[in-house]
Amino acid sequence: MKKKHKPKPNFLIIGAAKAGTSSLGFLLGAHPEAGIVLGGQPNFFSFDDKYKLGWKKYLRLFEHCVGKEAVGDCSRSYSRIRYHPQVVSRIHEHIPRARIIYMVRHPLDRMVAAYVERMNHPNPPSFASINDAVRKEPMIIDSSRYWEVFDAYRQTFGESRIKVLWYEEYVANPTQVFREVCRFLQIDDEIPPDLSHPRAEPGADAEESKAPISSSGIQLVTGWDDETRGWVLEQIRDDNTRFLQHFSKPLDFWGTLF
Repeated sequence: MKKKHKPKPNFLIIGAAKAGTSSLGFLLGAHPEAGIVLGGQPNFFSFDDKYKLGWKKYLRLFEHCVGKEAVGDCSRSYSRIRYHPQVVSRIHEHIPRARIIYMVRHPLDRMVAAYVERMNHPNPPSFASINDAVRKEPMIIDSSRYWEVFDAYRQTFGESRIKVLWYEEYVANPTQVFREVCRFLQIDDEIPPDLSHPRAEPGADAEESKAPISSSGIQLVTGWDDETRGWVLEQIRDDNTRFLQHFSKPLDFWGTLF
């Protein structure tokens, strides 16, 4: 009998945070030709303490994916390249022909959703509002530097191995976008996604951001003040403009930001 090789990942959903990554990972995990890493986000290539545990231990998270054509890791930290500068090279060392899925969203809406997520943690930070959060935690802004992240992966893997998904398009037509992803991963795109499960809902992040109070009872202040909004947009304007232009999106794709 021919010995089966242990499955290893051949695609990664790298983020951005709060752009539908959990939904897509869930849908792919339900596809008969695909498998998703066990236990949530392993963050193997980004966090040094995880990486030190070794490749063999990491591969154990995929033992349930035997026989799957597409095997994926879904870790949003892989797009936080300013904080994990070795992540791209580590991925390339172990999976040089990886396919990369990068999900993006209206940059300010994504920041608000990230703030709400942080405030729903069991031990939330002392952010008075979204305006306070972006000044205290630069990573919230940096996760919306889409060109910077895309270009870093493009230079290493080549553009043909990267699939950019637009959250707004995913929410508007999840079945169509899911089929595009299946074609990118070279699995059957005729199998429709089961969108009935709550974890499959692509717009869940948007609904969560509308909650006025956190899970621990903290008032959430999600409205931008003019000064902070302008300060944030100034930081990401050139990056986002280049990103939109590269993909032939109008500069008002996300409204009158730029």
